[in-house]
Amino acid sequence: MKRITFGEKVIASAGYDALRGVMELEFTQTGNVSRFHGVSEEIWYGLKMADFPDKYFRTHIRGRYEERLFTNRGGCGTTRSL
Repeated sequence: MKRITFGEKVIASAGYDALRGVMELEFTQTGNVSRFHGVSEEIWYGLKMADFPDKYFRTHIRGRYEERLFTNRGGCGTTRSL
């Protein structure tokens, strides 16, 4: 999955797989990666084009999609579903 760099306070980078509807976000402070399932291209483009990507994440993504967290140590953490 190709990633783009954000360099924000919360989001370091992100990638999107349109065929599977999967978005991955790497978080700045921890280096952890969360994979979100069922994400539309509209949401992906919204994040990419947002003036404030961290705010867009909090209002349009967090808590709205099934999320799987991968720690920066390579292990798999938790899965959260709505």
